[in-house]
Amino acid sequence: MRLRGRTVVLYGTFRSVRRREAVRLLEALGARVAKTVTERTDLIFCADGSPGPLPRTEKTHRTPYYDEEALLGMVGLDRRGNADAPAAEEPPPFLSARALAEAAGPDALRGLLDGADWSAFTPDRDLPPLRDRLLELERAEGVTEAHRLADRRVRASGEARLVHPYGHDAEIVGHALSPDGRYLATGSWVTQEYAEGGVLQIWEVAAGRCVNTVRRIDGGIGWPEYKGTIQWSADSTRLAITHSTNRVGVWEPTAGSSAPIATVDVSGGDSRPSDFALSPDGREIYLHCGTNGDGGLQGCLLPLDRGTLRWLPHRVTGDHPYLLSRSLPDAVREEFERIESSGHEDFRDEDFGNGQWIEAPVWSPDGTRVFGANALCVDAATREVIWYAPATIARFSPDGARVATVTDGRLYLRDTADGRIRGGPFALDGPCSLHWAPGAAGRLAVLTHGSDTAAPAVHLFDGDSRAGSAAIPHPGWPDDERWSGDRNAWAWAPDGDRAAFLTTGDTVEIWSFADPADGRRLRSLPAAGIGAVHWGADDILVLVGATDVRFVRADTAEYRGDFTFLRVPEGPRPVEDLLADDFRGDLFALDGSTWAMTLGPDDVIAPDGGEAALDSVLTRAVGRRHSWPVRWGGLRVLPDALTAADLLDTETGALLRASRDELEKQAAAVEPSPWPPPNTAGIDDLYEAARRSLAGLDADRWGFAIGPQVRAAARLRARHGAAGAATALIEEIPDVTDRAAAACDVAVILARAGLTEPARTVFGRAEDLVAEAEGKDMDADMASSFGAACHALGEPERADELFRRARGAITVDPAPWKDHLAVLHALLECGRDDLARELLADRAGHPPPGRTSEPEWLVHLVRGGRIDLAREFQSLPGWEVPYEVLTALAEAGRPDLLQEWGGHNWSVGEELIERAERSAAVGTPPVRPLTPGDGDIEELAEGYAEIRRTPHAHRHHPTELLLQRAAECGHFSAVLDLLRLLPDSGEFNDRPRAAFNGLWLALTGFNHTPW
Repeated sequence: MRLRGRTVVLYGTFRSVRRREAVRLLEALGARVAKTVTERTDLIFCADGSPGPLPRTEKTHRTPYYDEEALLGMVGLDRRGNADAPAAEEPPPFLSARALAEAAGPDALRGLLDGADWSAFTPDRDLPPLRDRLLELERAEGVTEAHRLADRRVRASGEARLVHPYGHDAEIVGHALSPDGRYLATGSWVTQEYAEGGVLQIWEVAAGRCVNTVRRIDGGIGWPEYKGTIQWSADSTRLAITHSTNRVGVWEPTAGSSAPIATVDVSGGDSRPSDFALSPDGREIYLHCGTNGDGGLQGCLLPLDRGTLRWLPHRVTGDHPYLLSRSLPDAVREEFERIESSGHEDFRDEDFGNGQWIEAPVWSPDGTRVFGANALCVDAATREVIWYAPATIARFSPDGARVATVTDGRLYLRDTADGRIRGGPFALDGPCSLHWAPGAAGRLAVLTHGSDTAAPAVHLFDGDSRAGSAAIPHPGWPDDERWSGDRNAWAWAPDGDRAAFLTTGDTVEIWSFADPADGRRLRSLPAAGIGAVHWGADDILVLVGATDVRFVRADTAEYRGDFTFLRVPEGPRPVEDLLADDFRGDLFALDGSTWAMTLGPDDVIAPDGGEAALDSVLTRAVGRRHSWPVRWGGLRVLPDALTAADLLDTETGALLRASRDELEKQAAAVEPSPWPPPNTAGIDDLYEAARRSLAGLDADRWGFAIGPQVRAAARLRARHGAAGAATALIEEIPDVTDRAAAACDVAVILARAGLTEPARTVFGRAEDLVAEAEGKDMDADMASSFGAACHALGEPERADELFRRARGAITVDPAPWKDHLAVLHALLECGRDDLARELLADRAGHPPPGRTSEPEWLVHLVRGGRIDLAREFQSLPGWEVPYEVLTALAEAGRPDLLQEWGGHNWSVGEELIERAERSAAVGTPPVRPLTPGDGDIEELAEGYAEIRRTPHAHRHHPTELLLQRAAECGHFSAVLDLLRLLPDSGEFNDRPRAAFNGLWLALTGFNHTPW
């Protein structure tokens, strides 16, 4: 990053470098180090330690600020504060290429390998030629002692890891082939278990194997249907990835850490990824972020070397070294104005007055310019526009000398230095995508849609002239389609003489264009489900779809690897339940009916006789970069996890031995039990399951969620006369004031039910808790709940004082009706309808009118027979009548109100009205919990079978839905069984929320916390 001339501020106490040394190093790089942040500050470096986070002011919002890691990277220090050491000198090859080639036969090669200096073995340099020589020998002689010797040596290096290819547990949303064609990167977004993040996989193309899997990428990789979210540096050593929705981070493809080397977070919380382009050296990006639109260029050029950069560029009102130029050349601005005023169809969505983006940005190969598909060419050093040519599609040539642009359906070939036209215009029939050949200077393929009179075709150009055309059945995907993901219908071979393309018939065709005027089809391969084709190193075609990755030799159609993700074999996994979470990255589907599991570098659990199947998917990844065949020795296949527990003297073996009871129980299960199980559980079991689900939660973090849920459960217990159970639940509430309010609620319910002694006992506990909370303000909820208990237990004067206090404490911010409803609820519960109506009539004290949806409250009123009050609320400005209320009216047998209140609602159909009429005829609402019928049992069984066919990472939401259905129909044993399948993760929104939702559905029929 360029620091010369920049004004920087150091904030805080740095852990790895003294401030004086940091100032010296920054000044040596040309920076000016200031003491305070002003309008002239360009950058801020924030220490990881004291005095804490950078104060967020308007000045700091407008100034990029970096963490300590970024500072160390900019001044050339490692994390210990030492100067970066120069790269160590590489030892000579452990074997010469000539010696490998001349070793004739297995014995000679074995002797050569036995005498080699393996201490000098460097995988990046030595493994590929050694592997190629051994593959050649294997084709002639089979697996020999030479293979087994080399395998032992490679495994002894400590860099070999046993890797399976099925890392993605969600669909692939992004992928990219490395510039040298040797590696493919694939990325998946998050699953329903958001905290597990996304997955990055690195594949060695020549071997057709995955060599590295990085899990738990924060927030997932990319976004469905967004393209360009994974990009390689020119030397294939760095990967830039959109992650966590709107951040861009850099990873080393051979790293095992889920944390990026560098991250930029400058979007201001955008809900979708921004376009970006990684510079050839992998240390800078153009980011398509919002800046102050004033007719200039939008976006930023940002360093992305080490550490984290945070910034809000849209807050900047002037210029900044990272922002693109606010000024435009007169000719460019005039062209923008001309296009905008013309109303041209191709540019009708552009807002030239606000400023222009660099669409689908790319860097020139030399890193001096940034170029867009809208034919904007920008100087990366000055950040100014060099030239602009109105275009809907544009592509740089691989050597950076030419650019192809399409305007009004015509192709132009331009010089990238100044945009000057070198060839064209060429009239083509609906050009949709442009593809430069990497190895043939100036060769270009233009795919066209075709028309009523012309078939879809490819038109070839050599230099600045058209060289030939051929009708081909390509899918016609346009380059300028925005939400298409990383689709790619055409791929040139590196030599530019052959090409592969996807067809409309779910195939990929390989053609020779050695003579561009006479293209010939060579072969066709199946490609169902494939959305992109690439031509990689060693003549390997790479085919990628949402759930498929395939590697095929172009000359022989031999599959090097064929992998389909998200398969779910019917049989049991080697480990299940919580143990399966521990081994999540090791479990994989060997085929459509069998699970397998890797165990360290040398062992795998798989069926007997499955060696060939294992060899077709597994590899030993050396240095997370090179594939080494497992068939060359050392792979031990174990039949099950119990055997592994007995044999493995490793941490993995110890973990399995600690779970022996579970493993033995799993091994003893011959057939899965019929589901759902017999319904032997009762409502008490459901309450207990909900209570137990809270055991692992951090009360400080989740108290805001625990309190309302347990308070509602205690009220329900009290309404059913279970005073002891209600009192026990109260003690589970973390906050003392919430606990006191809950005790008051229970006391009111018990007193109104005639259970005076238990009510007084609970109220005594509430008074103790209020005393314990001395010093805390009594809010409207607490005061009204306490007042209701006093009134219910015969202390009206004390109650009136508390009610006045409650009304005085009502606020309307941030939750407009929260305090009002809490006070109204307390008043109605204790029988003070007069005060409730007085409060409701005080319109001056109501929150400002606005869209309000309070289904829990309105359902409470309808079910409590307070239709009159519900009607009053329904008539308030902005109050809606949610679907849940309409369902409660139907259940209450009120078709008249259903049609009156829900006439505007599309969900009020004949079925709901008929239900209301049936309820009116019966005269009594349903008694909950319900008893499941045969139809319910059948529906639950079908839902469970569908879950069993769903990939494990995608089972969370369907399991929650089935649990709710089981609770609704009263099958509590099914509810408890399904709860066990949900994560016990320490997050309230996992198992605890599902448990309480099941409780509400079972007892109220609604999936909301009841009053």
